[in-house]
Amino acid sequence: LQPTELAKISFILTFAMHLDMVKNEINEPKTLAKLLAHMAVPVLLVHIQGDDGTAIVFACIGCMMMFVAGLSWRYIAGAVCAGITALAVAVGFFPDKIFKNYQYQRIMALFHMDDPAYADITLQQNKGLISIGAGRIFGRGMFNEYHNYVPKAENDFIFSYIAESIGFVGCVLVLGALFAIAIKTLTTGLRSQDKLGTYICTGVFAAMAWQVIINLGMNLAVLPVIGVTLPFFSGGGTSALMMYLCVGLVLSV
Repeated sequence: LQPTELAKISFILTFAMHLDMVKNEINEPKTLAKLLAHMAVPVLLVHIQGDDGTAIVFACIGCMMMFVAGLSWRYIAGAVCAGITALAVAVGFFPDKIFKNYQYQRIMALFHMDDPAYADITLQQNKGLISIGAGRIFGRGMFNEYHNYVPKAENDFIFSYIAESIGFVGCVLVLGALFAIAIKTLTTGLRSQDKLGTYICTGVFAAMAWQVIINLGMNLAVLPVIGVTLPFFSGGGTSALMMYLCVGLVLSV
C-alpha cells in the first residue's frame, strides 16, 4: 500500500473544490496564497519523506489545475522565472541543502552515463537503453527468453521491456493509446457542464500525462530515476488502483 498514490485522488478532489469556490477570485493575491498553501501541503509532506518523484507530480497537478481555472499569465511567467532561478542557484551553490546525496548523484549521473564512478547509479538506465535499442522496429516478441536484464523492469522500467518485446511500432501504439486516454480525459473536462467537473478531469489528465512524460524521461536517460510509474502498464497495486479510480472519476463527470 502506497498512501501517496491514493493521496493524489484526495488532492485532485479537494483542490478542485477549492478552485470551484474561488474561481472568480483566483488572481487575487490572498486567494492565490491560499491555493498555493493548499498545494504545498502534499508537495512538502511527500518531499520530506523522500519521494520527490511523487512530489513533482503533485506540483504539476496543482499548477495545471490552476492554469485551467484562469490563473493570470503574469503569475505563470513570474513563477517560471523564479523557479528556474531558484533551482539553478540551489543546484549550483547549495546542492547538499536541497537534495539528499543519492538524489544529487542521480542528477549528476545523467551527464556522466559512461563514467565508471557512476556505474552503480547508471546501471538501470544503461540496461534500459540497451533493452530499448534491442527491440528495433518490430521487437523480439513478448515471451522471448533472451530478453536483456533490466533491474525492476516490471515497475519503473516497463517501457524498456515493451520496447524490446514489440519494438518501435509497438511503442508507438502504446504511447498512442495513452495519448488517446489522456486527450479523452481532457476533452471530457472541457465539455463538462460545471467547473468542478472540468477541474477534476484536468487533475486526472495532469497526473496521467506527467507520469508518462517523467517515466519516459527516466527510461530514455534524459531525466533521473525518481520512481514514477507508467500509467496502466507498471506493476504496483496502489499505483494501478489509483489510475483506475481516476478513470472512474472522469466517467462520473
